[in-house]
Formats: sequence, structure tokens, C-alpha cells
Amino acid sequence: MDELEKVEKLRERANVSYEEAKEALEKSNGDLLDAIVYLEKQGKVNAPNQTSYSTDADNQPKYADVPAIVKEGEERSNEESVGRKIGRMLKKAGKYLSDNHLKVTRGEKTILNIPLWVAVIALLAAWWLLFILIIVSLFFDYRYTIEGTGNNDEVNRVMEKASEFTGQVKDEFKNS
Repeated sequence: MDELEKVEKLRERANVSYEEAKEALEKSNGDLLDAIVYLEKQGKVNAPNQTSYSTDADNQPKYADVPAIVKEGEERSNEESVGRKIGRMLKKAGKYLSDNHLKVTRGEKTILNIPLWVAVIALLAAWWLLFILIIVSLFFDYRYTIEGTGNNDEVNRVMEKASEFTGQVKDEFKNS
């Protein structure tokens, strides 16, 4: 690069006159970088702005609340959401329905033994028909029990009371 090109380049970069650029190059033995440093020292060229970056949240105003937000998120994650509660309840209900069976007996003979989930689906599909069928079957000495791994004592007690009640109604009907 000849002297004129260096002067032109320095003049454009440093925004100085031809004369100042030529003088700076002469003082720096033709080195462009040294000429720019020379001009900076004379105050004719502004030094580039210094920029620094930090990952420290305290020095960053827009990130100052990040630790508080993270702590709040941790507290919220410890609380169980409504969706999780419903999911947990559905899972528990599904396990209960699959682990237990509805058993229909008449005397000592088992008439029907089906998974409880099948009985629930049938009840949801045709509840009015099954409700009438169950009541009528109780009058013909059919008994309903739930057997399996769950705690079914209370449900079976209620079904036994229903059977006893229909037996009493049947006896009163016969006696009158």
C-alpha cells in the first residue's frame, strides 16, 4: 500500500484531515495502527467505547429479579396443581376398577363375575336399564358383591343391606 492510500485510509477511519493523517503516519513510521494510537493520544480520535458483559444478576437490572422468580417457581412446583390432583385420582380410580370384580350370585352359584371397569362402563351406557334390572334381580335372591384387592367391606355391606331390605319387602308381600 503506498503512502497516499495509507493517508486516505487513516483519514477515513480517524476522521481527520490529510495533513494530520500524514503527520501521524510519519511519526509512526508508516504503521496505520500506530498512527491511530498516536491520534488518540493527541485527542483527535475518540477511543472506541468499552463494552463489558457479566453473568452476575446483581449488576444486570433486567435480571435482578431472576433469583426471586426462580425461588417462586420452586415454591409453586412443590404445590400440587389441580390437574395433577385430578390425574392422581383418575389413576387411583383406574387401578381400583381394574383390580376388582363385580360378582353376581344366586344361592351358592356364581352367575356373573366381570371386571369392575366393565360394570362401570355398562352402567354409564345404560344406567336406567341396569338400575331396574338390579332392583328386580334383588327380589329374585340375586346378590351383588365386589371382590378384589381394594377395601370393599363398606360397599359390600351396603349391597347386603339392599338384599336384606328386598327380602323383607318380599316377605311382607307374601304375608299380606
